[in-house]
Amino acid sequence: MAHAMDDAIRAIQKQAALISQSTAAYNRVLADLTKSTSAITSLQDSLAKHFQRDRELFGATSAILSQARLLSAVTSNFDDLTRVNTKLTSIVSAASIADSSLSKVFADHNAMRSSIEAIAAQSSVSHLLSSLDTTRLLHTSLHSQFRLLQLEAVPFGNKIDASALFANDLTARFGKLTRSYRDLIECIPTIPEAQIPFVTTHAPFEYSRELDVLEQISVDAAYEDEDIAELPSIDDELAAFDDRLLILIEGARHSLASDNPDRSRHVTTSVRELFTQLIHRLAPDNEVKAWSTDGEHYHDNRPTRRARLLYICRNFACDPLTKFVENDVKAALTLVESLNAGTHVVESKLTTSQLEAIVYRMESLALFLLKVSKGE
Repeated sequence: MAHAMDDAIRAIQKQAALISQSTAAYNRVLADLTKSTSAITSLQDSLAKHFQRDRELFGATSAILSQARLLSAVTSNFDDLTRVNTKLTSIVSAASIADSSLSKVFADHNAMRSSIEAIAAQSSVSHLLSSLDTTRLLHTSLHSQFRLLQLEAVPFGNKIDASALFANDLTARFGKLTRSYRDLIECIPTIPEAQIPFVTTHAPFEYSRELDVLEQISVDAAYEDEDIAELPSIDDELAAFDDRLLILIEGARHSLASDNPDRSRHVTTSVRELFTQLIHRLAPDNEVKAWSTDGEHYHDNRPTRRARLLYICRNFACDPLTKFVENDVKAALTLVESLNAGTHVVESKLTTSQLEAIVYRMESLALFLLKVSKGE
């Protein structure tokens, strides 16, 4: 059985690599578009070929995941991710350029006989093509699945001398995040169609970012994937929302670059304060009170953190998304709050790469919350 599971993991890893190559192909198409070096018809033909190749690739991926489901799951998290990736494979393989938003853009463009520069000049083009690059989300989630086995082979927090209590807390939070990720992806057929791109784009990245942090503090060889897309700049997003919040993220980066022996606490204080300030500004007291009179949403007449998160998610008619956001926040903050309080772990053992992972994780969470609040 162990050999069968090893074979399944290697197969999943191979499929992730192949899907990564497909992602690179889409990126080349985007580069052609933004550089105005290809005609519209050429781009259409290129994308159509990629979609056909992807459908064949996803068929093979689906078969591999089906085989993995027949094996005894190493952990419940692994089984949950198999279910997630089976569902994502089904969603992605059903995609067709014939009925995509991109084909409509092409059709309108051709009808208007506009030039390629007209499309390339649109600020939304990069976002549009990135959203349509559905292979990227599956690639990210498949990578998470085979990374999970190495991570769960050791206690969480193994590299920072985490106490058994703290390791158990990290494990429990991560388990809840995994289950909510599974529930979110499996409920996709029931949520409004307009919200599906948001869910399938952001959830795999948030889950992957949590894995990044856990790997950095738990295993010797943390996984790095250069093919995973860079997130939009949190600096730009914060500046557009409230540029005063930039001070906090810049403070975390400054502390990270210093040789201050107490830099761990300074870094975690800054990112923790960033999160607090952000959710209070995304969900101000008066707006939350106008939105809800439920007594469970308040403590000492002020909105609870859960109430603020529910308010931030109000534009989505998707309870599993709200639960995923809650568990995502709890998982991200478990480590940060413990370090910030100086409990459970020896802070001086945190390396630069570990602190970088924490800062990037909180940047990702902040960006995610900003996107959720805007319903993007």
